[in-house]
Amino acid sequence: MTTRHRDVRFLYWPPQHPTGYRNLRMFDRGGYNIGRLVWVVCDDCRVGSIDKISIDPGHHRRGLGRRLVRRALADGLGYAWQTTHQSPQAKRFFPALEVELGVALPEFGGVCEHLASPAGSRAHPVSHRPRPVLERSV
Repeated sequence: MTTRHRDVRFLYWPPQHPTGYRNLRMFDRGGYNIGRLVWVVCDDCRVGSIDKISIDPGHHRRGLGRRLVRRALADGLGYAWQTTHQSPQAKRFFPALEVELGVALPEFGGVCEHLASPAGSRAHPVSHRPRPVLERSV
């Protein structure tokens, strides 16, 4: 999990199926979990949804949230994106990112049928849990 000369490590759990949840977690040098991002994309409909972002308060305002969101957006360049219910902090964070990145990140407006269907998420058989991958590009 560790790499030399990095204060934060990013571990990525790929989705179990194409429209499954993607999970990126951040760990400090001591292995403490300091943040998480969960998102989904539908390549058929060209939409993405940021469903969860959380960062330990001691690590706020260091650009880590921005790095997480940029990583998610890389999975759906040019896609229509949205976020789920936004906390008071997120209501300031996402509009600032919209301006900076030139990407609309509105609060939940409904997702495509592939992402909205609970049955759709179970329609793909899962033979094993994906292994996390050390993400070096974040």
